[in-house]
This record gives sequence, C-alpha cells and structure tokens, in this order.
Amino acid sequence: MHWQTLTFFGDSMLLLPSAVVMAFALFYNTSRFTTVITWLGSFGVAGLVVSISKVLFLGFLIGSARYNFTGFSGHTTMSTTFWPIFFWFIARGFALKRPLTLVFIGYLFALAIAYSRLVLHAHSPSEVISGFLLGACCSLAFLALQRKVAFKPISAVELIIIIALPLILFLQGKPATTQHFLGTLAAKIAGMEHPHTRQQLLSLEQ
Repeated sequence: MHWQTLTFFGDSMLLLPSAVVMAFALFYNTSRFTTVITWLGSFGVAGLVVSISKVLFLGFLIGSARYNFTGFSGHTTMSTTFWPIFFWFIARGFALKRPLTLVFIGYLFALAIAYSRLVLHAHSPSEVISGFLLGACCSLAFLALQRKVAFKPISAVELIIIIALPLILFLQGKPATTQHFLGTLAAKIAGMEHPHTRQQLLSLEQ
C-alpha cells in the first residue's frame, strides 16, 4: 500500500475545503442553519484543539516525554471527524436502510489513515490514539444531534459535485504547510527563534 497516498486523505489541504463543501451540502439537503453550524462547530473544535496542543508543545514544550506526546495527530483527528460524516451524508441522502454501516466504514477509513501516520513515523502511538478519540468524540456528537433531522434525496449530479473537490485536491497531491505555520506561530508567541522539537522533549526523560 502507498501509505503517503493514504495519509493525504487526512491532510488539511483536502479536508478544510471539503468540510466547507459539506456545510453547503448539509444546508441544501436539510434547510437547517443549526445543522450547518453544528457541523462547522464540530469540525472547528477538532481543529482548534489540535492546533492548541501543537502550539503548547512547539512554543512552550508542554507535552509528555513518557508517552512521547507532542500534540494530537491532526491527520487522525480531522479524518475521524470528517470521513464518518461524509459517508453518513451519502447514506442519509440515498435513504439507505442501514446508514450506520457507512458511518462504520468512515471510521475504518479514518483508522487506516491514522495507521498510516504510524507507518510514516509522523506521530507516536499516543498522538494517533488520542487524535482518533478526539475526532470520534466530535463526529459522534454531531451524529447524535442530527439523528432526527429530515433529509432531501441526493441526486447523482449532487453526489458528483460533493466528490469532485476531494478528488481534484487528491490528484493535485499538495500537502498543507500547517505544521510549519503552527511552528512559526508558536515560536513568535513564545518569543523564540525556533520552535521546540520532539528530541528536546524526549531528552527530559533521560
């Protein structure tokens, strides 16, 4: 398996614009601003918590040397927030009898993306596991609040439009520079020239 390809499905370059498209699609299919706000809130909270955890480490060395934790895995968190809802949206739009089956597939896909972060040595197990749990909490909270919302049917054209953006971004394959941005931001906030590194954290355990 091409792990680098798989991990891109959790990149913010793909998921951020896709989340916005999902917001428009949710409003079109439910005609409810509360559903859109809840979705953007769930996705936004996930991203905010990840960003804060990374800034705290990169700027102030707040993490755990014992568990090799430098912040929640962003790819894992955002994947677990987005993909189950993406599949749920399709299941509801096509009025499938067992929409939770597709939701489960969404979580399996997010789990595969999470595993790719370990294979690529981008994160430690603690960062991936905590990221998966954080994303699951955000997506499950959204699903719980939307379980009784009425849906309009999804047309084939609408489905193509919804899938088109992630597909185009995937084919471009340009990862976001989120980590670099957060590192620069954290260093400025902390008044340092360079952000902290994982090696500095692990040296505290020695």
